[in-house]
Amino acid sequence: MLVDDIGESPILSLIDRIFELRRRGEEVLGLHIGEPDFDTPAGIREAAYRAMNEGLTHYGSAQGMPELRSAIAARLSARHAIPASESDVVVLPAKFAIYASLLATVGPGDEVLLPDPTYLFEQPVRLAGARPVYAPLSEGFVLDPEALEAAITPRTKMLILVSPGNPTGRVLRRAEVAAALEVARAHRLTVVSDETYESLVYEGAHLAPASLAGGDVPVITIGSFSKVYAMTGWRAGFAVAPPEIRSRLVKVMEHTLTCLPPFIQKACLWALENSAADELRFREAFRARRDHLLAGLAKMPGLSFVRPEGAFYVFPRYSLPLSSTEFSLRLLEEEHLALVPGISFGPRGERHVRISYTSPVDLLDDGLGRLRRFLERHADPSAGL
Repeated sequence: MLVDDIGESPILSLIDRIFELRRRGEEVLGLHIGEPDFDTPAGIREAAYRAMNEGLTHYGSAQGMPELRSAIAARLSARHAIPASESDVVVLPAKFAIYASLLATVGPGDEVLLPDPTYLFEQPVRLAGARPVYAPLSEGFVLDPEALEAAITPRTKMLILVSPGNPTGRVLRRAEVAAALEVARAHRLTVVSDETYESLVYEGAHLAPASLAGGDVPVITIGSFSKVYAMTGWRAGFAVAPPEIRSRLVKVMEHTLTCLPPFIQKACLWALENSAADELRFREAFRARRDHLLAGLAKMPGLSFVRPEGAFYVFPRYSLPLSSTEFSLRLLEEEHLALVPGISFGPRGERHVRISYTSPVDLLDDGLGRLRRFLERHADPSAGL
């Protein structure tokens, strides 16, 4: 069975241990999870409540409410020059949109090209019956078109890009996007662009591949309400795709989730129309937290990092002779600090950990103290490593 081909995730092992420690009454500081610590803004919650009271608790369109799809298309067109209309949009959870895009585009034995390191796409690729193939990023987490070319075979059908990056926080430059599109054009690849963090950019600007692709490179743009509006538990997002792929995405929705709950869609529409101030507030809070965390990490022995330009992660490299799984588990046991092992994000993630700066600065300082103690203790040859 396809699901049996998926090994146990280092992240899940870590989370299981966190739950076990907390059940025993032990305090754990979690800087591992990619979730804003803010509550969903009141206006968004109230919009959902009104919609439920108005009776929007029944089945809806598998593609999504026309008015929400129109608002999404307008936002993408105005902000990122993506040539989208209402009919191009499908409303569905962003994480599920990755899997739906795979089902709509690749088949058993096909290969999907993944930058290394990148988000956890390997597992849905395998669930779809395809094979993940990693193409290493160059120094500084820069997308390397030569590495993409070297990884392509006759079975390669898709390239997945993420910007701003998870786990790296890096924002792709125009030259990188253009080069990736040229590779896709030359090899007739579909490009999936995960733009979950498009509003959380602190330096530079987000560039959507669909804005440069023209008509000869199919691009599926995936977006989310989770990070932008602190709506992680609502499971709301969207995909924008060319007509043939879009119709397949709708089929996947029809035969799996049926639809995103209409009252949630109404809340998303309210957010798009009314929550610009919340979006700005969250971005500036994360920017301040990032700067505070990086200042602390810069003084840390045995760590180096690439300055993240977006999202809310930093992905430092450490010098201790431990695998990232060992590093994370020992850090959890000894200091009760939870960070994500870098190997979760691909082979090039080894000897890295992902730190999320979605917590207030006092908790970030606490985490920095715990991490420093761990690094200093094990840098001592007498520590027994």
